[in-house]
Amino acid sequence: MLFAPSLLVVALVGAVQAQTPSGFKPAAQKQLDVIYNSTSVKTPGELLSKAATANQPQIALPATVATTATSNATFMFVMMDLDVPPAANGSTRRVLLHSLNTGFKMTSQTVDGSAKLLATTSKGPATYLGPGPPATDTIPHRYVQLLFEQPATLKVTANDFADMNARIGFDINEFMTTEKLSAPLAGNFFTVDGKAAAGGTPTSGTTRPGAGGARPTGTGAGGMPKSTTQPFLGEAARSGKSFALAGLLGGLVVMAV
Repeated sequence: MLFAPSLLVVALVGAVQAQTPSGFKPAAQKQLDVIYNSTSVKTPGELLSKAATANQPQIALPATVATTATSNATFMFVMMDLDVPPAANGSTRRVLLHSLNTGFKMTSQTVDGSAKLLATTSKGPATYLGPGPPATDTIPHRYVQLLFEQPATLKVTANDFADMNARIGFDINEFMTTEKLSAPLAGNFFTVDGKAAAGGTPTSGTTRPGAGGARPTGTGAGGMPKSTTQPFLGEAARSGKSFALAGLLGGLVVMAV
């Protein structure tokens, strides 16, 4: 029994460090910096608005991952909604692929003083779809972002995601097996409530899962560009990261269209 407190601490630390929703596979232990113009996802699971997340975010790799060994690597960004409402006559929520963006490279610019900004000239093969959970849904949607090292053998093309039917029911684990992907290097997630007002506050009946969107400073007039295709000029300083257990949303389900 003397070891119980230590075991509890270890268990709590493991839970706090997870950057993806509880029970989600593949889990990511390193936080991917996800930046929407002047809003950054600093607490996994925090509530953002549809408007704030309408355009593709910029992403940055934490210093603990951005090592010399990966400095010349190519990366792939994946974003999914885990909580699309069931199909007609169904009862199981589905996954929708919101983005599969390839060709990212590390730049010399940093975010928060150490995270390396990533940039690509590609917008696909699955172009970014902004979150759009319906106002009639009963829960917020969870949007998971994962960063993978992109293998040279990657075979996916824009034709593979030509319509919405090709994106609905996306299975990230099957995709990893097919494309021989290693575990994600980093990840993050946020939530969007279809009933929320423009600023991200639910209009009624929904508990806010995390703090509001962070506001990076030092970005100059107009903040950061909305597209990951061009790195922003200068450095964006952000407040320290919080990994509160509440941000993990263990049992919260979130939706998107």
